[in-house]
Amino acid sequence: MASKKSLETTGHNISNANTEGYSRQRVEQQAYPPLRVGNVVMGRGTDVKTVKRIHDELLEKRLTKAQTQTSFHDERASLLSQVEQIFNEVDGDGLNKLLNGFFNSFRELANEPENDTLREIVRDKATLIVKDFHRVDDRLMQVRSTLENRIFRSVDSINALTEQIGKLNIQITQMEMNDNAVASDLRDGRDKAVQELSEYFDLKTYEDEKGNFVVNAEGVGSIVIAGNTIALGATAVKESNDINDPGSMQIFFRDRPNIVVTDQFEKGVLQAAIKTRNEELDHVMQKVDDLAYNLANAVNAIHKRGFINKPLPVDAQGQPYNEGTYKKVTGINFFETPTSAKYAARNLKLGELVKESSDYIAAALSPNAPADNRIALALTKLQHEKFANGGTATFEEEYLKTVGHIGVKTAKENITAEHAKGIKAQIRTMKERISGVSLDEEAANLVKYQHQYQANAKVIQQSEEMFNAILNIMR
Repeated sequence: MASKKSLETTGHNISNANTEGYSRQRVEQQAYPPLRVGNVVMGRGTDVKTVKRIHDELLEKRLTKAQTQTSFHDERASLLSQVEQIFNEVDGDGLNKLLNGFFNSFRELANEPENDTLREIVRDKATLIVKDFHRVDDRLMQVRSTLENRIFRSVDSINALTEQIGKLNIQITQMEMNDNAVASDLRDGRDKAVQELSEYFDLKTYEDEKGNFVVNAEGVGSIVIAGNTIALGATAVKESNDINDPGSMQIFFRDRPNIVVTDQFEKGVLQAAIKTRNEELDHVMQKVDDLAYNLANAVNAIHKRGFINKPLPVDAQGQPYNEGTYKKVTGINFFETPTSAKYAARNLKLGELVKESSDYIAAALSPNAPADNRIALALTKLQHEKFANGGTATFEEEYLKTVGHIGVKTAKENITAEHAKGIKAQIRTMKERISGVSLDEEAANLVKYQHQYQANAKVIQQSEEMFNAILNIMR
């Protein structure tokens, strides 16, 4: 019977050689209690004590920690890379190039302030800037939506995994009612579920004084105790009544929504998405909005001081001007005046008159002076004036600083992610050496247990022959 059980266990190992998370098993045998016959103590063979799972608890915890670190940095690198790609100017004209082109178009207009074609070019360049601000804002909103969906899916996956662990805890307890019984396959399944859960946040597992298996989310508390689980929920909390306000993502206990644990989770995919969404992405969106806001106000402040020194299509009553007469028009905003910095990139537009006709683009500071180019020159100087970030940086410096900030963080996370992957692979290799199934070893065991089985069968056969011989003598 012991040899048969050993053969069955070896076959089970071989069958699961490629099963992820499977730990090889080994039959633990011990000598059966002996029997005293007169002055002789007789052995009574062997007894199967238990089927042991070859498993290193400390190594499993190290692998769990490495999984959390790897998932966090890998997810951060991936998400930040999506933000970085929005500002990629390698394959085309990005916002920085368009801003430089816009100011350069005013520089060309300053050389020929009466040239209508150059005015059209200025308006076209401005239109490209408006479109690119809209593009950047739209792409950032798409990344925000992706992050929010990622968080919602993560919460659903976490709840599914904690529920699975809770059910496995109950099954393991029921199957291990006997002191020697070990539900090896169920324990492997629970370890695998814990490993998957560790992708989302840092956790610790232990057995309490009552023998209950507990999963503790670092910084949050216990979310699995034996068969009991605590489900999470997620939502975007708006900070204003504005329908465009995306709000900030919050994680809470589903049964106790007033307990918010958003920033208490450590590492893992969940914290990577929350941190990128609520910090880096919000920071970039704010910087882009500030850039659009400051650009519109700075250009308007100079442009509305200028005069239109040429015949315009119509007068204030909508009637055509007489040929050769000039309209002394001033106070025209080049861009629509933004109401606030918030959503400035999304709402940036050309002024109504400028959008209607490039004739409303002013180049002169004085009326009745067609060759005057002082407004155009003043606008070109904005390129190098410190209007951004509270008057501490130029438009280009602030833009490059924002993009560089994301680029540096992305590069750092990529390097850290590669390092974390190396550590995880090393620990996984160590685990495989201890817990993994070696087909060569199992093949050798198969032959050994087969011979043991045959030898035992031979003993039984010989014993039967001897017993029959005694019976024949007695007859």
